[in-house]
Amino acid sequence: MRVEDLSVNERILIHLRDYSMDPVNEGAAMGQTQEGIGEAIGIRINHVPRATKKLLDDRYIEQELVHIGGLKRKRKAFYLTKTGMEMTDGFLSKLRKQKVLFRSTRGQEELIEVDKLIFKSRSATVSKIIMSCFNEGVVLESSLKGTGKYSFISNLDDLSEPEIFVDRETETGILFEKLDGDQKIIVVSGIKGIGKTALVWKILKYYEKKKNILWYTAHEWDTARNVIEAFSDFYVRLGRNEMKKMLRMYKDLDIGQSASTFIKDVQDSDSIIVIDNIFDLKKEVMQLLHMVCEKSKNIRGTKVILITRDKEGLMSSPCLGDLGGNDLVVKGLEHKWAMKMMADMGMEPDESERIYAMTQGHPLALKLVNSDEINKIIDTKGLTKEEVWVVRCLKAFDAIFE
Repeated sequence: MRVEDLSVNERILIHLRDYSMDPVNEGAAMGQTQEGIGEAIGIRINHVPRATKKLLDDRYIEQELVHIGGLKRKRKAFYLTKTGMEMTDGFLSKLRKQKVLFRSTRGQEELIEVDKLIFKSRSATVSKIIMSCFNEGVVLESSLKGTGKYSFISNLDDLSEPEIFVDRETETGILFEKLDGDQKIIVVSGIKGIGKTALVWKILKYYEKKKNILWYTAHEWDTARNVIEAFSDFYVRLGRNEMKKMLRMYKDLDIGQSASTFIKDVQDSDSIIVIDNIFDLKKEVMQLLHMVCEKSKNIRGTKVILITRDKEGLMSSPCLGDLGGNDLVVKGLEHKWAMKMMADMGMEPDESERIYAMTQGHPLALKLVNSDEINKIIDTKGLTKEEVWVVRCLKAFDAIFE
């Protein structure tokens, strides 16, 4: 058996060798769709159904309708059966001994056994090397870096786009710097309604299709189990199922084990994880969060952003208290942006100056103070114009913090 003589069906089996045999529980990738298969083995998509039908009839592969990372609708995913796996491993063992042409990044070429290339790359699989050789006629050193199995995925579309967002040049620059730096945990804090969520959401839109992005909004009723379930559902789509297996095995979760398992799934995942609304959480969830943060000192390829109203309470934990500048405090809008926002709402300059002084640029307060809802609940009888705006500001903050 030679690489250059591989049939279409043999190439499909080799290609699918790197993917999960349980796409329902362990997640599926674009490479398992008809489009992914056609692109990987070098045939047109309209030729894929004929080839997969023969493999399905022979029970070498199966198919399931599942969610695919990055796609909203379910798609048909193909995977090897046990029989298909045994057959594929049989001819892969023969191909491993074949010498293929290898070209280094400096342009030097030599014939090397597939087995030696696997050892040389430490990341590319035998399937990837063989398919690269078949499609290109040569194995490029640059193609051995990673397996390229998964597209980047994000759940940002599950969130509503912030109603209020005014450019924050200073905070935006700081957050970009921290995300591109060496910090593994970033704490974003500020009072209610100040724009923490909007700021982080806006920044992360830039990283979509560049990173895997998981956003989790915490609630006071959360348990450690449902938090881990949310993380597990996301990382299964990336082919990482340590958390999923732990959830199946144990009814009662151990916090330490849960944190360690979480780290296993996110390690080298090229992810940004956001946990929003960390305030007034149950004790067990905070313990889980603290343990994750403690263990995250050893993670690679993952950033964790914690959004909270209570910076002091969160960072009183020993594992978070030594972040050393890895936090960003979001304050009111700068004067020029607050004035622009109020001008867009049709407010007069003199009124805007007075309101800015009273609200300190709090963006939600600026929106509410000029709203019909606030106007309906105040009695302006006997009040001066200045007093009316004072009452408006007070009612706006009442609405924010009620």
